[in-house]
Amino acid sequence: MRAVGARSATEVALPITHLAAAQLFLLLGAIGLVRVAPMLAAGTHAAAPVVAVTHLFTLGWISTSILGALYQFLPVALGQPIAWRSVAWAGGAVHIVGLLLLVAGLVRAGPGMAAAGGIGLGVSLGAFVVNLGATLRRSSTRDLTWWALAGAATFLGITIVLGVALASNLRWGILGTAHALAVATHLTVALSGWVSLVVIGLSQRLLPMFLLSHGARGSLGRWAAAFVGTGAGALALGHHADVVRRWLAPALLGAGALAFVLQARAYYARRSRRLLDPGLRLAAVALGLLVLAAAAGVLSRVSSPAPRLATFATAAAILAFTLYVGAFQYKIVPFLVWHRHFGPLVGRQPLPRVADLYRADIAMLATWSLVIGATGLLAGVGTAATGLATAGAGAFALGAAAMVAQIFAIARRRP
Repeated sequence: MRAVGARSATEVALPITHLAAAQLFLLLGAIGLVRVAPMLAAGTHAAAPVVAVTHLFTLGWISTSILGALYQFLPVALGQPIAWRSVAWAGGAVHIVGLLLLVAGLVRAGPGMAAAGGIGLGVSLGAFVVNLGATLRRSSTRDLTWWALAGAATFLGITIVLGVALASNLRWGILGTAHALAVATHLTVALSGWVSLVVIGLSQRLLPMFLLSHGARGSLGRWAAAFVGTGAGALALGHHADVVRRWLAPALLGAGALAFVLQARAYYARRSRRLLDPGLRLAAVALGLLVLAAAAGVLSRVSSPAPRLATFATAAAILAFTLYVGAFQYKIVPFLVWHRHFGPLVGRQPLPRVADLYRADIAMLATWSLVIGATGLLAGVGTAATGLATAGAGAFALGAAAMVAQIFAIARRRP
């Protein structure tokens, strides 16, 4: 298997392009978050602008980053690059256009535009599912990462079907009274089945590598993937049953989130690198937010109808994954840039370390702004304090802008 540093510029361009596009979606999402913060504080989570901003984070920032990370990570984890690179490039272009159309249609009340964007996203992500499936089939590896990615691809397929139905419903009203249930199932399956399983699978490899954790057992990661996969599957198949929707699925997903956080905690506890860089600090905060989101999500399902608590849980989960993805961008982007532009010069001239490609003090300021902003926003949502939610969203937007500026500055670094 070739080392990452030996990969050609053409091969590295695919993950870098996706990671760059994700930065723009984060910036748009953060700006939109300031606008919709009063709506979230008022509990109007189903308003079209809120749905638009939600998709900028989930499909824009989180999912586009995941695609970029997978295009870089698959050759290392599975010994196989993505099966069809031309399909990945074309799918990425359609993904960007489709998401922009969907968001524009939601914000401008254009049901036809939103439906076209949703269908475009269905096509692009469906192509990715097929591409990832072909890649997994070629791999001889059958470890936790393989199974987590296989499960994630399955649930992404389910998410696509629900998403296309919801987008079409904006134009043709095909769902009728089942719209609200379809929205809840779509969002939960997307966050738990697609995003969570990818995060669990990648973290099982990346966290020990970045933390230099030696001797930490990975059994809790396997339990996390099993609980999350079973919970998401139960919800996808039995969402019409009250006992599944309110009790079984929340219990399984909550147990999976707890197992994942405990596994990550074990990696942090056994690390050789005692001083944490900004990315690993941000990841630790994100894990704490994930525990909060899981607890709020379980309570919102098993208690009497509590729409505010459900809004809080959803916002906390999206923010947790947003911060976690940001943490790994601080690790992956410098790594890619160093190996693409500095790696070929090893032994010829003095070179900076990977960590020297960005200023840690600015990264810490961005990290604290993101954390303080997320905390303020969630506090405002939980207490219906519009001013606090808006201020928190503003601080979050400043942190996101600082991180995006720094990531693009890293990408421009040359010897």
